Amino acid sequence: MATPLADNTDSTDDPYWRARHQLALAARQLNEKLISTDIPPERALELSNELSCLAASLNRFPQVEGLVGMARQRPDDGIDTIMGEFVAMAGRSHPCSPDLTWDAEPHCLRGTVTFSQAFEGPPGHVHGGWVAGILDHLMGMTHVHMGQPGMTSGLTVRYLKPTPLRQLIKISAVAEELDQRRTEVKAEMRCGDSLTATASAIFVQVDRARFGIEPA
Repeated sequence: MATPLADNTDSTDDPYWRARHQLALAARQLNEKLISTDIPPERALELSNELSCLAASLNRFPQVEGLVGMARQRPDDGIDTIMGEFVAMAGRSHPCSPDLTWDAEPHCLRGTVTFSQAFEGPPGHVHGGWVAGILDHLMGMTHVHMGQPGMTSGLTVRYLKPTPLRQLIKISAVAEELDQRRTEVKAEMRCGDSLTATASAIFVQVDRARFGIEPA
């Protein structure tokens, strides 16, 4: 089994990933502007054509299918780095993820996340799906850092207060091994002194070969 990352900053010394991070940041800024700008219809059509041309221009570079495809394209990085960069919800190089950082401790991850207007649900606050998704992601990475990558078999989220946009939100997750295959992880989300959401999940270790990650 591939060795999990020690934290989510390991890839930043690589020029390839530094460039991908800058590209993702620019894409997120574009997403934010598309949401927060009242764009006249004629300019919206112009932008649509410009973006379509930009997307088409990328076809001259190697195209990959999914996380496993990217891992095969970049075998020196390994699947754990690729997942940390491109996994949906919170990959560092994913153009649709919020600004999330975290550090690993034994059986625990702590970090921060800031949600822009692109993640709005209730006016001025984060969509509940993103709250649940970020907590699930953090709990999953905590499970990975125990050396037991797996999948969520059950997830419970409690929304205690609305989570505000454009504020530094503290997140944390703590894991406890239940047996050889199962790990329980509990997480919370805070804005200042206010607890806005909590979550708990059971993760089950799986055979990575089922996903084409490693040969059976």
